[in-house]
Amino acid sequence: MEPEIEDYASGEEQPYSDEQVSEEVDRYRRIVLSACSSLGNLQPVTKAVRSGCFGGEGRPIHCVSGTNMEYVPKDDCLSSLKDIKRYIQMDEQGDGKWVLQWLGEWQVLERDIIPIFTLCVKRLLPSTQSPNATDEDREHILKIVTMCVELFVFLTWNMKTESPEVKMRFTQILQMYKRMFAKNEVIFGLLSIAVMHLRKGHNTEREAMLVKGVLYVFRNILAIPDPLISPTSKNMSGLEVHDKLLAILDTELAVDFFMTLLSSADDRRFKDLRPILVDVIYYMFYRVPVSALFDEHGAWFEHSDLKRGGRHPTFGGVYAVSTGEGTIMPVFNAREVLRPFANLFKKPDKIRLPKVEPECPVDYAWRSVDPDAIPILRRIAAVFIESCFNPFITAMFDDLKTATSIVNDTVPRLLYIAGYFIDVSLANTEIDLGCTCAVVQTQIFGQVMRFTSTYMELKEWTSLEPAMYCIQQILLALSKMRGTKLDSLSENVLSNLFYDGDALDLFVKLCRVYRPTKMRRQCLEQIARLADTFLNTLKAYAESKSGMYIKKKIKRSAKKKAVNDASQPSVSDEPVAANGDMDEDETNEPSVPDSDGELEDSGNEGGVSSDDENIDTEQMVERSFDFARFENAFAVNEVAKSFTNLLAPPSAMEYVYPMLYRIAITCQRPFLFFKKRTMDRLLLMFNDELNFPHRVEMLDLVCWIFRQYMVVMDVPDLCKYYKAEGLNNKLAVECVLAFLKNTRFGTSVKPVITRHVVNLLPSNKDTSKNEDDADVGQITEDSNQLAAVPPVPVANDTLEDMDDDFDLDQYFNF
Repeated sequence: MEPEIEDYASGEEQPYSDEQVSEEVDRYRRIVLSACSSLGNLQPVTKAVRSGCFGGEGRPIHCVSGTNMEYVPKDDCLSSLKDIKRYIQMDEQGDGKWVLQWLGEWQVLERDIIPIFTLCVKRLLPSTQSPNATDEDREHILKIVTMCVELFVFLTWNMKTESPEVKMRFTQILQMYKRMFAKNEVIFGLLSIAVMHLRKGHNTEREAMLVKGVLYVFRNILAIPDPLISPTSKNMSGLEVHDKLLAILDTELAVDFFMTLLSSADDRRFKDLRPILVDVIYYMFYRVPVSALFDEHGAWFEHSDLKRGGRHPTFGGVYAVSTGEGTIMPVFNAREVLRPFANLFKKPDKIRLPKVEPECPVDYAWRSVDPDAIPILRRIAAVFIESCFNPFITAMFDDLKTATSIVNDTVPRLLYIAGYFIDVSLANTEIDLGCTCAVVQTQIFGQVMRFTSTYMELKEWTSLEPAMYCIQQILLALSKMRGTKLDSLSENVLSNLFYDGDALDLFVKLCRVYRPTKMRRQCLEQIARLADTFLNTLKAYAESKSGMYIKKKIKRSAKKKAVNDASQPSVSDEPVAANGDMDEDETNEPSVPDSDGELEDSGNEGGVSSDDENIDTEQMVERSFDFARFENAFAVNEVAKSFTNLLAPPSAMEYVYPMLYRIAITCQRPFLFFKKRTMDRLLLMFNDELNFPHRVEMLDLVCWIFRQYMVVMDVPDLCKYYKAEGLNNKLAVECVLAFLKNTRFGTSVKPVITRHVVNLLPSNKDTSKNEDDADVGQITEDSNQLAAVPPVPVANDTLEDMDDDFDLDQYFNF
């Protein structure tokens, strides 16, 4: 059944039967077809063609007449173009986009509109226009060109906001349009129109809209994605048009035109063009990772994390594995151990994906790149970084100061572009670091940090991802600048960043904010990369200083006398009111956060006592910074749970391993992993078929955790104290036990928890015990009395809503 047709004259929907709907659709289809048929047609054109050799006087020996078919527009083609535009605008009121679909099926763009456009451009250019053309003729031709550009914009506009059914119908149509525009004469015509008007010192409103429309066309055709094709596929190169389009843009000097506009972005004339230029430069490097510009043979495209590989040669030995039914099965190497129980490790927990896949402003579905296009992309990247990056980025961030909203596609793509080309400059040693110094300025870096914080508070996870990528690349650039001629710039930015306690808190919150049902896995990978870069940069900076201080805003609770007489001056008016009733200890130390990371409320429930009332005041304090203590902020349940999500399947392991090592060994909190889901993910590290960076180190860490986990599970009181959860996969546990008995993995570091750990009493006897800990007493074995390492209270999903104030004062020397 066809969609219901609306009465566009009355604006009201009329009830139609199925037959009437079919008749109405056919009638409307014939009307649109009539307008398309009135544009023009192919006609034979006879020309005299010289053939053969020329005589002494320059005359040809003989001539022949050739007949060619050329497109000839009709006299009223301008009216027909306007009718088609009106039909498209009317079609926007419905949901089916049927007019656009009919135009695609009839190939009107290829057969009529593009030939009309290229022919009129030739007549409009001074070098090829007719000498007898009048101003009225040129004005008429300009109107036709303008109408063609407007139709180009309509026909190539993306269907991102449409329903999935409409997107699927238009995917092939848009890809066909992209092939139509990937021709030299079409790109030359669009470029000629834009340059012809931009050369003027001042443009009328119509001319400015025409230039803007041309840029929209370039943006739209670059944004049309090619089909995702594996590099190993054969005879499929004809479906990829993007690299061919880039080559034509480079040949026709359209790339140089874009670079000129980008380098002049600080000119007020081009202010309205800046958001379009962001999309243009973004789509030129669409789905192209930085590594593809410098690696050969497409090695970047292979997912090295899932390659098959052998286990380390020291994994041999003889094992005895219990099948759980009293049967002992001898095996002779690790591969034989894992082979009977391969399904135990190959089937991880069902990966929790977002319930609804959000629309991401940045597309990370990397594509294979034509080797012939890589030199073009390298040249474009080098020219953009050296000539355009600083003025363009500065102008864009100046515009964002007055922006009413940052929740759009432009800001995340700008952040991605900034991070992307910083990444390129770091990979290319021939590019001076000063070419990207604009974004590492304190002012712009502060804007990036504020955008990141805002996206996290608004839960705009898809926009948060490019913001974190930008911060990561800025930190890498600042680290590389240290010890160079830009050392003072790096020192200034890093000192301001690490002096701000709220900025340090932001990185901790980012590591705790991941939710599998709301965020993409790629976002968690970016969190891991950013956390590793930030902690490495902070550690190197702290080690280079003899002393480091931070500024932190804290809340204090003060008391004041209740005022009964209205005529009596208020206590808050006195100069000493802020600290007058505060004792010395309260002045020097802030309030201690509770287990949920929020400040305790020391006041009465009503807020006012008989004589006093509490006042919460904020105060800036400056305290010394201890990096080792700050690391403890990352050793919490949320971070351990989030980062182990990247183990199934393994990804970004070069960034996951340092964080897991930090939590388990550096901060001595292996008990944070003693949860069923977390331990199931750690079991995957014993799979012999997986190969990933730091595999041996990761296996050593996992063995260290499992050794202490087995100790805890053998002692019921320890199990209850650490709230450890058992594993249902008993056979896998037997395999791990057999492996641990015959290997030295996990023994190089002294364990934190052993079966001789006995004293589990709370440090403060006056503090009431939790119900879970009421039965925990002293445990003795072999008369050894060693104090246990008590687990640090951690927050339980306190960041689910991120609405409350979050404080990390306990991790600084307050």
